[in-house]
Amino acid sequence: MDFNKKELYDHLLNEIGTVLVRKARNNMDKVSVGRRYTIKGRKHIASKPYEAPNNFTGNLNTTIRYERITFDSIKFGAGDQRIKYAKFLEAGTQRMKPRPNYTKTIVDNIKNLNTIVEKAMKEKFRLIK
Repeated sequence: MDFNKKELYDHLLNEIGTVLVRKARNNMDKVSVGRRYTIKGRKHIASKPYEAPNNFTGNLNTTIRYERITFDSIKFGAGDQRIKYAKFLEAGTQRMKPRPNYTKTIVDNIKNLNTIVEKAMKEKFRLIK
């Protein structure tokens, strides 16, 4: 069996992207204890600085995704034309400290991502022999 680099990258990047999206969504489901307030009659607990944002409407959570940029790279994050505040939560502003979710997800899961790569490489090279 021949070594197909594109097939390996497809498998790896799809697996890594799926894991990152799942973990980032899970981070937002954990409620941190911050300031409490009411918005449009609904109670909300704000996230603490440097913790993932708390899920309030679910709009941000539904836009978390990864997309292939080139055959060997992906882009991971959130936001779209409707949800433009994802970058402000991640990086913070002059008046708000950051609530990083995507950077934190990558850093927290480096070991897990390395395991995915190792497993795929072992499987691929085992098939070549």
